[in-house]
Amino acid sequence: RRAVRGRARAAAARSLELDLDAFQAGGYRRGEKEGPLAVRLEPPDGLPPLVVRLAPEGRIFGGAFALEVSTAEPVLPTTQGLSARGRGVVRLARVAWRARRGDAAGAALARRLDEDAALQERLAAVHFERLRVEPDGRPVVRHMGGSVVWILFPPVVRPIPLTAEQARATARALGAF
Repeated sequence: RRAVRGRARAAAARSLELDLDAFQAGGYRRGEKEGPLAVRLEPPDGLPPLVVRLAPEGRIFGGAFALEVSTAEPVLPTTQGLSARGRGVVRLARVAWRARRGDAAGAALARRLDEDAALQERLAAVHFERLRVEPDGRPVVRHMGGSVVWILFPPVVRPIPLTAEQARATARALGAF
């Protein structure tokens, strides 16, 4: 099990380099390391600085190092955090935001994000697994591409590439917040 996890971590480090290359194709420049598998990206004009990280999510028989892209600084008001769910049967039609129970500030922010047509349009172009807003106000896109998936039986480590087009779409969506 340790050998497969070790191979997955090494693959995640290689995958992070490829993810960073995809963002650099969109004009971002590498900044400081924010952690073992996280790097700050400095923006071209008009876009926010980003943090690109591979977040480990392990299970007993497998797991992933999932690509998460967020703004480097908070860009939304403080809440208890928001989550989002994509709506649409075949194609993403819209994103519905939800606040935690009892969070009035979060409910107001969720309504504002639900009604923002420009944000909805930008998010529709992103192939995300999950969206959330951290309590401090940083939006986070958990991406489908750019990640590494591993399973123990049979021992497989599989990187999922991130295209430059998806990196640009993700940066534009985060800029719309």
